[in-house]
Parts: sequence; C-alpha cells; structure tokens
Amino acid sequence: MALLSRRSESSDARRATEQALIEATLASLAEGAAYADLTIDQIVRRAGLSRPTFYSYFRDKRALVLHLGVAFEEDLAGVAEPWLDNAAGDVRDTLRRVLEVFQRHAATLGALVEASTYDVEVAEFWRAFHQRFRPGAEARVRAGTPDLDDESIRARAYTLVYMTESSITEHVLRPSIGEDALVAQLAFVWDAATGG
Repeated sequence: MALLSRRSESSDARRATEQALIEATLASLAEGAAYADLTIDQIVRRAGLSRPTFYSYFRDKRALVLHLGVAFEEDLAGVAEPWLDNAAGDVRDTLRRVLEVFQRHAATLGALVEASTYDVEVAEFWRAFHQRFRPGAEARVRAGTPDLDDESIRARAYTLVYMTESSITEHVLRPSIGEDALVAQLAFVWDAATGG
C-alpha cells in the first residue's frame, strides 16, 4: 500500500510540474509575448523550475506548443463533432460553444497561428487540426444537399471549416465586431451551405 501511495504522489507531482510549465507558458503568451520570442529560460523562471526539468517533460518549445494544440483540438472536437455527426440541434448553439473554446484557448491559438507561418511541424499540425473537422462538415453538407456532386461537397466543407476557423480566430485575437453578430452570420452561412 505504501508503494502505491508513493507512486500516486509521484504521479501527482509530475502532473503538477507539467501544469506549472503549461501555465507559465500560457500566462506569458496571454500577456502578449510572441511565441518566437518566448524562451525556455523565461518559461522555467516563471514556473519556478529548472531548465533540465523542462526537458524532462518536453523535447523543446515546439513540443510544448503542440501539446497545448492537442488540448485545444480535443476541447473543440468535444463541442463541434456531435453536431457535425448529424446530431440534432441548432448550429448557432454549436458555433457559440465553438467560439467559447477558441476564447478559452486564445493564447494557444495565437501561438499556433504565429508558429504555423514559419515552423513546418506546427504548420502540419495546424493543417491536420482543420482536416479533422472536414469529414464531419462533408457529411453534414451531403445530408442537407444530397444532389450536390462529390467535388462540390468536398469544396464546400473545406470552405466552411477554414472560413469558420479564420473568422473566429480573427475575432478572438483582434475583435472588431460583436460576438452575437459573428455567430449569427456564421450560422447563416452554415445553414445555407448545409440545407439547414
């Protein structure tokens, strides 16, 4: 029993250390630090940890931002995929929740968008992030507009996914219109494109 207890404490301590590194990174990004300028030394100093400790959790800064990206993607999938898989409900409600996910992960979003312009691995992750939602969008388009040819269905789904991400990203990082108006117009486009 004592061995199990020590393992549990060790596991809890590892989770706490990893979380400290994540929180230090997110706090720096949220305060306006550019991903390119953020150093491992800054992260560990803010977390109250050492540089060797960082490397026992993450290979490098890219691995950390990709870890954050996976958490963002999973959070988004939990909100978007049920509706994309033809669940009943108003697309406006889903889009509102999608916007909330983007807002929760704003610091990660900014880092991913920035790094995807110059880091090949982050760019590949960002493309795969979008790709994850395309099949569901295609299924939703096909269900609502069954007479549309396959190429048009794929193109429409591609446009919907990238347009939605781009519009919400721009709003979260540099807001210039009201949230209600944004959600209403995105819902209008999705309804028109999916026969809603």
